[in-house]
Amino acid sequence: MLLILLSWIYIFATTLVFGVATAKLFRIQAIDTITAVFIGSFTVTLCIGFWSIFNAVNTLFYIVFFVISLLLYLKNKTDVYYKIKQLKTSFLQLTSFFKGFIIFLLFVILAKCASAPFLLDNETYYIQTIKWLNQYGFTKGLTNLHLFLGQTSGWHILQSGYNFEFIYSNLNDLSGFCLFLGNVFAIEKLNNYVRDTTKNKIDLIIGLFPIFNVFLFQFIGAPSPDIAIYVLGIIIFYEFLSCYKMYNIYSFHAVFLLSVFATFIKLTGFIYFVLALVLYFHYYKHTKKDNKILAGFGIITLVLFLVKNTIITGNPFYPLHINFLKTNWSLPNSVSSYFSVYEKAASYGLDLESYNMFSFISRLKSWVSYSLIDGVFNASMLILLLITPLFILKLKQKKPILIVYFSGVFAFIILLFIVPQYRFFFQYLILFSLIVLSSIIKHKHIITLVLSVSLITVITSTFLSFNLSNLTNTQAHNTTNSFSFKHIITPYKNSKYKMDFETINIENTTIHSPVFIDFFWATGELPLPALNKAQYEYFKTNFNIIPQQFSDDLKDGFYSKKIMND
Repeated sequence: MLLILLSWIYIFATTLVFGVATAKLFRIQAIDTITAVFIGSFTVTLCIGFWSIFNAVNTLFYIVFFVISLLLYLKNKTDVYYKIKQLKTSFLQLTSFFKGFIIFLLFVILAKCASAPFLLDNETYYIQTIKWLNQYGFTKGLTNLHLFLGQTSGWHILQSGYNFEFIYSNLNDLSGFCLFLGNVFAIEKLNNYVRDTTKNKIDLIIGLFPIFNVFLFQFIGAPSPDIAIYVLGIIIFYEFLSCYKMYNIYSFHAVFLLSVFATFIKLTGFIYFVLALVLYFHYYKHTKKDNKILAGFGIITLVLFLVKNTIITGNPFYPLHINFLKTNWSLPNSVSSYFSVYEKAASYGLDLESYNMFSFISRLKSWVSYSLIDGVFNASMLILLLITPLFILKLKQKKPILIVYFSGVFAFIILLFIVPQYRFFFQYLILFSLIVLSSIIKHKHIITLVLSVSLITVITSTFLSFNLSNLTNTQAHNTTNSFSFKHIITPYKNSKYKMDFETINIENTTIHSPVFIDFFWATGELPLPALNKAQYEYFKTNFNIIPQQFSDDLKDGFYSKKIMND
């Protein structure tokens, strides 16, 4: 816990410094401290990303980054101090209950992050993605080694610059830091609602975000991009609604920068950019003055996105499949096409044969009745889509909230025809739920009670293990992981599995395959290059391909070699 806390202090300090510098560039120095930290995180991500094109995110990067951070601090020292003072003042203005909530929550989040990670995606590609960045930077054709490595996220790029891998290998807790900041942002708004006689309903809606800690807590032990998308969503929604009512340059630029950041983290964040465009055209007489700087920042991000995808996947617009843009290290069409349809079918709870036979209505029925927690969230989203407008129409600020609502409907419809996994639209499920709940949870004593129950629940789930087999079919998610007091100083390792592995020679390539878990995609925290033997055999048998290195140097990357089966 203590080492995680120290790393968070460093992350906060450096992202704040970069956030202040970026805010000055956009002439938005008056933004609040939490927003400045997230904007700084975006700028830092861009710096790490462009570095990764040419070099590993290693000791040299950390030294250069620290020096740049120090220089920016010295240049903007007064503004940095002001932001810290602003955050301190905001904390002191909280009610005693809200102060206690934040303090207790900080320790519980630290404890959860110090426990064994829960999320299966962490074992399939989060750890390995960050390991490749730390040791080689962006590496050509990684998807030929492991399909999921093509999903290298901006969030993993940022994590690679803050895990201090060259000193200590067990720091992987950026999502916990993100969730804590999201809670601080929300509690500040909730405090405004409780203290302000005008009772701004937007403050209440956004302020109730901590209710969802109960669910989100299970994912903060790993650098999940979804956590970043949900937290950024809450801030973007708030700033959008604030700006739509009355234009202010601070909120508009916050929406723009954070929506571009969210898109770079995960393509599902692109829907936030629609809100930025709405503000841009709604207040065009104000926003047109900033065309050059907005376009410049957007183009820089787009260039990094395309270069990253081209290097890692051989396809600049990955995961879209555009044949004429493919390179000699792109995935074979047979593989990319198969798993594109496979993922879509799995999202409906169907196998490929059933998916191809079923009509859209039958697929939708399967999707709603999907097993356990997936089906609950899927059905909940459909219900919320139907009832949320009834609650929006009761609010004073109907129009901007309806715009957000229809952006969510638009995103949901698109996902329904692509990959309708609940985690891809969960940010709207959160917001729509909060809009509905705000009509019930609006008095101070009820707010206190609900947040108290939320905090007690996350404390319980952090210090006790629970069997979740009735909620999920994923064996790795059957039991939650509890905190052990031996991790008060140092956290649990990044993987919950052992490091036992076997070495397999595949012509000119040597891979490390786990022997601790038989899950098809799992690689855990194994040395590079890691690939599950089951996956290797499946691709070899069904697609007649094997992963091969371009040279003896791993930095030169991989391609898929066509073979003849015996």
